[in-house]
Amino acid sequence: MRIRVLIAASATAVVLVAGCSGSGSEDEPEPGRSTAAAAPPTGGPPAGGPGERRADGAELLYRAGGTKSAQNPAFAPDGASVLVTEFAEGYNKGAAALGVLPVEGDRTLRKVLEDPDKAAVNLPGTSWNAAADAFAFATDRDGGHDEVWTMKPGGTPERVTRHDDDSGFNEPSFSPDGEWIVFQQSWEPEHASAHGDSAEQDSIWKVRRSGGAPVRLVDGKGTKTDNRQPNWSPKGDRIVFQRRDAGSESWALWTVGADGTGLRRVTDSPGEHTDATWSPDGRHLVFSSNAGTLANAQVFVVAADGGEPVRVTRNDGSYDGAPSWSPDGKWIAFESSPGGESNPAALWRIPAPSL
Repeated sequence: MRIRVLIAASATAVVLVAGCSGSGSEDEPEPGRSTAAAAPPTGGPPAGGPGERRADGAELLYRAGGTKSAQNPAFAPDGASVLVTEFAEGYNKGAAALGVLPVEGDRTLRKVLEDPDKAAVNLPGTSWNAAADAFAFATDRDGGHDEVWTMKPGGTPERVTRHDDDSGFNEPSFSPDGEWIVFQQSWEPEHASAHGDSAEQDSIWKVRRSGGAPVRLVDGKGTKTDNRQPNWSPKGDRIVFQRRDAGSESWALWTVGADGTGLRRVTDSPGEHTDATWSPDGRHLVFSSNAGTLANAQVFVVAADGGEPVRVTRNDGSYDGAPSWSPDGKWIAFESSPGGESNPAALWRIPAPSL
């Protein structure tokens, strides 16, 4: 459901590269960028009080307030915090900054990257990697389209990909060993027709963290399919992604081998099944779905090799999506927009089901 077109915002922002350590100390700002002398953490305890809960048992982690939208929670390797994308002007709208949010205690969002008029966006799931000691994200901070970048906690952004066409390289996630990053190549709608696409037909690629030539795993245009939001499995052998056939409005979950072979369809039921990430043991997938008839998508879990999905969240008045499983397997964090995903989102967590 979280289908994005990232547009540069008109609001003026401040670049901030902050440390993510437990001490909360600030690192030196990135050379060559304007900075705030002593920029404080943003956000704070979630509105409504710590531990605000819904009827389905979900607990509020963070609500930005105003027009800001908190999205895409991705757990740190130790599970103590989540990486967050915060959009300035609503759901998927305006400039976007990256922040780190503790999941216990003082839930204050500390911004780690915020560029003027730019969007830095992480993917839920495996975008924060222990082996690389870094998180992956996409941003248009250095050019007119998205590229894949990485950043160590407390460090400065490092660019991974470089390309010259009008596509965007976005939605990156790490392989378990931290050596590879999988991502999608997206064509903005205004450029799709120029490349012979009647609709967006995104492809899945991987690239070494150290850079170099990307390797295509799933050819969207060649198969007349749209393929998005790839996430690497904990074992590193497979990648899950969402696929839509030409002329269809339904999204299904698929997996593919890390070498691009062995395509397998996971979900067969009608609906929009999106935002898939893995359980820590690799046996299940957590994802967002309208299950064919729901007015707003909710969070579901399904076996990685297919089967009957199990509903996790039950709050029909809100869109629940972009879920990530905690490393200890106990929690699922997700974004939730009251009234539907056109409204600003807050971050919640819910106990993972017993499977």
